[in-house]
Amino acid sequence: MDSCEKEFESASQEARRLAIALKRFTEVQDPVWKEKYQHYLSLRFRPAISELIRQDDFLRIQKLCQFVSITESALDTFIEEAVRLHREEILSFFLEFQKDHFGFHDHDFTF
Repeated sequence: MDSCEKEFESASQEARRLAIALKRFTEVQDPVWKEKYQHYLSLRFRPAISELIRQDDFLRIQKLCQFVSITESALDTFIEEAVRLHREEILSFFLEFQKDHFGFHDHDFTF
């Protein structure tokens, strides 16, 4: 077990656990720990994505969205946050995700 995994298990502050999980879920090779981090992040999905938006970490957002189902209301929140923080690449990803999974049924794009 790596020192990060020891720290993850012993950390009592959720912010610290979240930071470790966000860093390690793409780095760790051990399938047991990969599953632990993914499970933890699926339970803390909104704060995880919000933190990645703040960090402008597009690649980790893409990877996290591969194993967690996103509700339409959560997606709307992420889009608003990406707009507020001027994260164009992340915003583009979320808008494409919205189009693919939910459509733009409440918007009229007629000219």
